[in-house]
Amino acid sequence: MSIPKKIDFAGGGTAGHLFPALALAQEFQNRFPSCEIQFWGTKKGIEYRLREQIGFKLKTIRIRGFQRKFNLSNIMIPFEILGSMFFLKFYFLFRRPDLVIGTGGYVSGPVLFIASRLGIFTAIHEQNSYPGATTKILSRWVKKIYLSYDESKKYFQWQQKIRIFGNPIREIQGKHSRSAGLDEFGLLPEKKTLFIFGGSQGGLGINKLMIEIVPKLLAEKKIQVIWATGPKHFENIKEQIDTFDGLSIYQFIDKMYLAYAAYDLVICRAGATTVAELTYLGVPAILIPFPYATANHQEFNARELEKAGAAKCIIEKKTSCEELIKTIIELLNNEKILSEMKKNSKNLGRPNAAFDIVSDLCDTLLFN
Repeated sequence: MSIPKKIDFAGGGTAGHLFPALALAQEFQNRFPSCEIQFWGTKKGIEYRLREQIGFKLKTIRIRGFQRKFNLSNIMIPFEILGSMFFLKFYFLFRRPDLVIGTGGYVSGPVLFIASRLGIFTAIHEQNSYPGATTKILSRWVKKIYLSYDESKKYFQWQQKIRIFGNPIREIQGKHSRSAGLDEFGLLPEKKTLFIFGGSQGGLGINKLMIEIVPKLLAEKKIQVIWATGPKHFENIKEQIDTFDGLSIYQFIDKMYLAYAAYDLVICRAGATTVAELTYLGVPAILIPFPYATANHQEFNARELEKAGAAKCIIEKKTSCEELIKTIIELLNNEKILSEMKKNSKNLGRPNAAFDIVSDLCDTLLFN
């Protein structure tokens, strides 16, 4: 088999799992236009909310993670897993995809496990430097393991399966002008634009800081702000500061590529997919790592960019609003530093990740 006719992707819950899968799906579709591609997710994940924008068929199963604190809903989880696996077994026997790829999240577990048990070629991609539990468990059964970082190799027993190509980025990124981005958000070309986001679910720590900081920045009259708050915090923040001129505030920005086009400086977390997008585009950033990330991998990501001169790393619990405002204004007022940060950021990017992964899979399938 050399040309896959049917490919299934399993990865969702958050943008960090969904977007790499979309990048790979787009690459496959570009090469094989007749290929039938579909996604697996849940009705609670970002993939369901964006199902109209995904551009591919979405199938859903019922699955969720265990609550760390005692919760009666945990009792139902084993039954949901068994039910999903039973459904998947019969569905795959009927569909018989040539390839199933997982990019993390709870949905990847049963989808890839059942596919591998049925003899379907399976692969998984891990975005973070510290692999998630799903990736480590599935590494036993999948045929290929794709990693974003060299240092992740030590967490896996089956070294012969591993390839390191980086984190795939959707091709739609980086192909839009600054003016197109400004027009989308109703912003002015003569002002500096600060783009703030905390991920698909929002960032509570970032939002708390920004509630104090954004009004002070807007008072300068030389700065304008695009702010994606996340759905949980949107109404509260909107009530407090939506009256300020120069502020475009959203729950979630579907057209992230236009927000990236409009920026002068970005403030965000340091998750794997965010870092991959920043370095792909060459975006100068102030990174505020999520303090509770597994193995503190977000701070590791942020420190790597800071060391390369591509970003500033700010530790959420160790900074004050005054210090952060000072850093923001100093950067926005210094075109030379911003230009150097852009260059350094782009040097870290791996823009061919999707191409390399798809090429490797096609070569493997050819001789499988």
